[in-house]
Formats: sequence, structure tokens, C-alpha cells
Amino acid sequence: MQRTNLLLGFIIVLTIAFLSFQILDFEIAVDFVRFPIVPLLTYLYVLKFNDTKSFFFFFLCFYAIGEIFLVMIGILLALQVNNWNENRKQKVEINNILKTVSYDMETDTLVASQVGRLYDSLQKYSNRIINKELNRDNYQECIQCASLTTFYSPFNIQTKGFELLRNVSNESANQKDSLITEIVQLYTLYKPIIEKNNERLENEVMKNLNELKNYPWFVDLSQGKFNEEMIIYFTESEDYRKRVALHNMLASNNHLAMIKNYKMQATEVLKRIKTRLEENE
Repeated sequence: MQRTNLLLGFIIVLTIAFLSFQILDFEIAVDFVRFPIVPLLTYLYVLKFNDTKSFFFFFLCFYAIGEIFLVMIGILLALQVNNWNENRKQKVEINNILKTVSYDMETDTLVASQVGRLYDSLQKYSNRIINKELNRDNYQECIQCASLTTFYSPFNIQTKGFELLRNVSNESANQKDSLITEIVQLYTLYKPIIEKNNERLENEVMKNLNELKNYPWFVDLSQGKFNEEMIIYFTESEDYRKRVALHNMLASNNHLAMIKNYKMQATEVLKRIKTRLEENE
């Protein structure tokens, strides 16, 4: 009986120590196994000299198990409190980021409206050239028509809030948030397209400027002065008509369409962000 108890005691001690150091960090494991092992080691030392009854052995075993449960409950409570605190901090962080995103989108929608009105006006002027409504006699009805192919208004999406949102530490939690997913998808879809359209328009405008400067009346054009040769080119030239048609395709049909679509979806997302922030106040 003494050898059996001694063997069982060693098995319990080794099992507790092994499991503790496998599951927990070293410092936590030391505290975890220290208290239940001490009485067991004491008991094992007594067994060398006394034929103690089995009752005391099982009493110490129950004591050790009780100590383990108490430590486990303490650790679980500490982890739960820590998780709650981390979730609370993350919620505050996300709310602050959503405020920044809302500021960005408010700016974007305002600028998008301004750019939209500008390109709508340019499209009307472009149609007059494309439809051959102007000639050398009525060119003064559309003085702006002479600069249709050398002008563009870039639209740049504000991304400060978006960059902060992508850098939030707990990505797994964010993936479950439909609002954050919608924001990320909106920026991911429209940002590269609009940037590419900006680049195409800029390249087209620079190309037109470089080719127009070869005409003898280019300096007069830069000063807003019109002569007969220039008027004939802008009102009756097929070359200029094609340039206007191409610029109109890039500016109004492509660039403006993407800006309007972005504005429409950003407005809806902005409503959801404001609703979320009001609920969290």
C-alpha cells in the first residue's frame, strides 16, 4: 500500500507539473503548480517513515485538485476581464476611425458634386463641337470651346480614415462587421479606377498641349486672343472635333461616371456610419 501511494503521488505531481508548463507561460505555471504540489511532496516525504492511512492520501489529492480549480477559475476570470477591456478599447478605436472616414467621405461627396457640375458643363460645350453647331460666324457663343481638350479637373479620394481602418489590429473582429467590410470594398473598388482615370486625362491634356504649341497661333491662344486661322481650327477642323470627342469620352463617359457612382455609394455608407456613431454615443 505504501509503495502504491508513493507511486500515485509521484504520478500526480508529474502530471500537474507537465500539464501546467505545457499550457501556461513559465511564470504562471510556477504559481499554478506550487501550492498543490507542496502538500503532495510533504505527504510523499511522510510516506517514507509512516504507514499513513489511504484517507490522508486522498484528502491531499482532493486538496490539490481544489487548488487547481481555484487557480483555473482565477485565470479564466482574469482572461475574461482582459478580453472585455480589449474589446472596449477596440470599440473606441473603431469609432474614432469611423469619424475620420465620415469626414473623408463628406469631403469627397462635396468635391464630387463640384467636379460633376463642371464636367456636365464641359459635356454640353463638347457636344456643340461634336455636332458641328459652331462656325467662324458664331464662335463667340462658346469661347470656352477652344480649351475643351486642354482642361481637366482631377478627383482624389481622401483615404486617411481608410488607411487607419486597414491598420486596426484585430482583423478577425473587423471581418464580421458588415459596415467595415462595405467601407473597405468601396475604397478598394473605386480608388484605383479613379486614380487611373485621373492619369489618363492628364496624359491626354498634356499630349494636346504639346501638339497645339506647334501651331503659329498658340501664343495668341494662351493670351485669349483669337485670329481667323485659330477660329477655323476650333470650329471647323475635323482634327479638333476628334480630339474633343476623345476627351469627352475620357472625361464625361468614364471619369465623371465613376465619380458619380462613388458619390452615390459613399453617401449611403456615410448614412450607415452616422447611424453607428449615434448608437454608440
